[in-house]
Amino acid sequence: MSQIEIRFEKAAQREFCLLEAQGTLETDSPGGLCGQPQIAEIERQANGQAMMKVGVHRVQGTLVKLKKPLAVLKKQSTENGTSYKIDAIVKEKFLFKLRPDVVL
Repeated sequence: MSQIEIRFEKAAQREFCLLEAQGTLETDSPGGLCGQPQIAEIERQANGQAMMKVGVHRVQGTLVKLKKPLAVLKKQSTENGTSYKIDAIVKEKFLFKLRPDVVL
C-alpha cells in the first residue's frame, strides 16, 4: 500500500466558491468560453442573495454552504515521489436556479 503525502499550510490557503447554474453558458466568440477573460459578474448581497450578470442577462441566486467542504489539490512531483498540496478550500456555492431576466 502506498502513502500519499498531503501538505496543508493555513497561511497559503485560499477560499474558492463553486458556481451551480441551470442550463448552459454560451458565447458568440470563436474561442468559446475558454478565450474569455471574464464571462460574468457576481454580486454578493448582505442577505445571502447573489446576482449574476452575463451579457444582457441577470439571474438571481443564493449563497449556499456545502454540507462537506471540498479541497482543491495541486500535484507536486519531486525526487522522493508525488505529493499533493491543498491549494484552496471550497465551503460555499452560488446556486442560480431561476430563469434569467433580460436587462436592456
